[in-house]
Amino acid sequence: MNDFTNSVLPHSFNLNGNDVDKKHPSYKEASNLWDKFLNLLESKIKKSVIETWFTFLKPVKFENNSLTVSVPNHDIYGMIESRFNKEIDNVLKSIIGDDATLKFEISQLDLFDTDNTLLDEPVKIKISPDNSGISKSEFTSFSLKTDLPDEEKFSSNLYPKNTFETFVKGENNELAVSIAYAITNNPGKSYNPFFIYGGVGLGKTHLVQSIGNEIMKKFPDKRVYYTTASEFTNRFTDSIAQNRMEFSNKGAYGTKKLDKFYKSLDVLIIDDIQNLSGKTSTQDYFYQIFNYLFHEKKHIIFSSDKPVSSIVGIEERLLNRFQWGMIADIQPPSWEVRVAIIKKKLEIANIEAPEEVIHYLATNVKDSIRTIEGCIAGMIAESTFIHKGDIDINVAEKVITRVVGMAARSKNITLENILDCVSEYFNIQKRDILSKKRVKEIVFARHIAMYLAKELTDMTLSLIGSFFNGKDHATVLYAVKTVDAMQKKNRKITEQITFLRDKLKNN
Repeated sequence: MNDFTNSVLPHSFNLNGNDVDKKHPSYKEASNLWDKFLNLLESKIKKSVIETWFTFLKPVKFENNSLTVSVPNHDIYGMIESRFNKEIDNVLKSIIGDDATLKFEISQLDLFDTDNTLLDEPVKIKISPDNSGISKSEFTSFSLKTDLPDEEKFSSNLYPKNTFETFVKGENNELAVSIAYAITNNPGKSYNPFFIYGGVGLGKTHLVQSIGNEIMKKFPDKRVYYTTASEFTNRFTDSIAQNRMEFSNKGAYGTKKLDKFYKSLDVLIIDDIQNLSGKTSTQDYFYQIFNYLFHEKKHIIFSSDKPVSSIVGIEERLLNRFQWGMIADIQPPSWEVRVAIIKKKLEIANIEAPEEVIHYLATNVKDSIRTIEGCIAGMIAESTFIHKGDIDINVAEKVITRVVGMAARSKNITLENILDCVSEYFNIQKRDILSKKRVKEIVFARHIAMYLAKELTDMTLSLIGSFFNGKDHATVLYAVKTVDAMQKKNRKITEQITFLRDKLKNN
């Protein structure tokens, strides 16, 4: 077959992350074909989507009707393959012919790839819990010989537990995590600068610090420094105040020592960059630092609570530079990802809690990982000092109500609950609903189950489809739209769904 899913999988790794080899005899032809491919793809996919996903891919060669492109890592390949399978296949065939194939080469190691052998399945990293709790504040420091005489000890300002191993990866952050880890293989070379944005408390700080900690582990001689925009501003203004007299006549504005420090860095990470808004002098100073580091191929990483286009009060020349490299966002986590985050946090804290408590917390705290952490800390304290160490649903309800307001102790409806309920109501075996059978009655029950799953759970369409025997998100969306349309024409179907919905909520 010639469709995209059956094209040749990534077959070679370039562990050094070098640029595409332009010496291959067919590179020019591959490049021309790739340009045509991208132009035609715009008729099927929005330009903004192409800019987000397809700028990663670079043409390598064209041989025997097979176009080979490089992709940064296996994660990005998987995301492109799952999202744009059909569109890629159609465009490629229109350019090359029906026997066209698209081949991939991995240019860098993936987060879950351990050597230069392609892995069919991601390696699961085992996390060993410790007894340090979740709120201990400590920072990574290491001694480093430097040409700065007053910098005897360099502190990275990184929290050592903010690593990729302790970061929960999900559909809400998969692109950001993939790019973040790719950076650690070649700091200063790929995706520079890197701009991450997302709402408050979604894990941006954890992720940008994970980059720093991983780079320090792989390249111990590199100087990695984490700061916030507010701290950057304070250090800048303090430097001016402390050294104004010494440097005022030299036109150095009291920042000579500070310049030397920032220009000595290999990686600069600035959190909450939107807080430079309105600080004109600090922006001018940072503009100079940015230009120097970028020119010297040092990596610059930013986080923000809003996309670049929504930041106000920062000069256009800086906003433009934020977009020079790669931009990725972090969305609020789905219910399943929240459950995984809670379990990870409890594991790190060496605390056990019933599944009922974990699901209750995931159901009632939806938008902020930071709030989830606060609730876990509150439950630990409440159980330790008042309830003799046991965390139960009563403790959870008390803490969550105190943190986020009134919490609903409603039954957590799972996909299994929905399948059981629909199976019983329509008297159809669960295995038949999950099968690929196209009998009318079975298809109808399957569509109803998918519809209820979309309405009553926080699961994404992809996760719902996976539960229903590997259906894709488009199939689930079709089922939802079909049931919506049927309800408008048939009141009995609306009554059936209402009955099933009430039964699931109340039983």
